[in-house]
Parts: sequence; C-alpha cells; structure tokens
Amino acid sequence: MRRLFLCGCCLLLALSARADGIQNLGVLEKLAEQFLKRELGLREASWKLGQLDRKLAVPACAKPKAEWANPAVTTGATAVLLSCPDLGWTLRLPVMINEKRLGVALNRAVAPGEQLTADDVRLVEISNPALASNVLTDASQAVGQVMRSGAPSGAWLRNFMVRAPYLVRVNQQVKVSAEGEGFAAEAEGMAMGNAALGEQVNVRLSTGRVVRGMVRQDGSVAVVF
Repeated sequence: MRRLFLCGCCLLLALSARADGIQNLGVLEKLAEQFLKRELGLREASWKLGQLDRKLAVPACAKPKAEWANPAVTTGATAVLLSCPDLGWTLRLPVMINEKRLGVALNRAVAPGEQLTADDVRLVEISNPALASNVLTDASQAVGQVMRSGAPSGAWLRNFMVRAPYLVRVNQQVKVSAEGEGFAAEAEGMAMGNAALGEQVNVRLSTGRVVRGMVRQDGSVAVVF
C-alpha cells in the first residue's frame, strides 16, 4: 500500500509538470530552492528567490536541471539557471543571497615590520560587503605574518598589508646547493636581497659569481641548472 501511495505521488508530480504539455513553473521554482539549499547549506546564508513570469510557456521537461548562472558569483544579487538539456530551453531565476561574512581586524595598533600573533587579531562580522575587498577571512592567514605598513587598532587586515617573514636577509651568509644533470654541489654565499620561503633571491658566491635560487624552509638557497 505504501509503495502504491508513493508511486501515486510521483505520478501526480509528473502530471503537474506536464499539464497540457507545458512546464509547471512552480515545479521549477521548487527545483531552484532545492538547489540553493544544497549549495548554501554549509554557509551562513539566507536567500530570497524571485518568481518566473507566469506568462512564460515552455515544453514540459522530464529532467529539468538547476545551476548557477555564473559560478563565480554565488552571493549578493545573482541568478539560478533552470534548463532542459533534452529540449534546449533555459530560464533565468533571479535570487538575492545575504551571507554573513567574517573578516580579520586588528586588536591593537601595529607598526611596519611587526610580526603578528594570535592575540593581535580577531574575527569580526563585515556588515557592509563593500568593505570586504581583500580582507583576510581567517585568523590563520594573519598569524605569523609581518606587517608591510602600520595600521590602527580595529583596522581591517587586508592581504596586501602583510607578507611572509623573511628567511633570508640582505648581506646574510647563506648555504647554496646547486643541482643539474649529473652533478650536485654546495657553496657559501652572501644574499643580495630579502626573501621569504619559496621566493627567489640572488646570491653572490665567494668566487664573485652571482646565482639565483629559491629559498628553502631551512634558509638555504636551491639553484637548479
């Protein structure tokens, strides 16, 4: 009996979608709602769907699909595309998505060159999305980083305001390891600039030759020929 009831419900849904051979727009709007619940379920977001123009008439579709109109824009004013691959039609349903966004702010005034600790930053809700550009979104993105410039207490911490700490500094003696096809060698040299992990730096060897390599975790410089 239960199986018969479920089959009857499925039949009614199919009939509602295909009444007179015209797609039921309400079914498409429900499909869009389900899509948003699935896509935004793990985000602190609310949304308001628009409505399809009831004057629209497209052929009934057995397997309609929903997707983002622009996958790069999934917050604010955007849209869901409702389409029927089998029949070739596509409808656009506008949606306004309001999402709680958190950004990293400074707990105290900092000076250029200071290295940030966990006590220096906190997460704060960004009430105005227009202010969110380039703001760090997780405290881990800030802790251990070095300030490029000074900033007052309460300021948003943006990605261009911090850099990775230098492992190599100008005029520092560094170990240079060189590798190439069929050979490997090590030497000492003097760094000609500042560089963080993974960055490139020029090193003047004791012979006077200048080589360029990548800074490793231990502060040595790797040169590949």
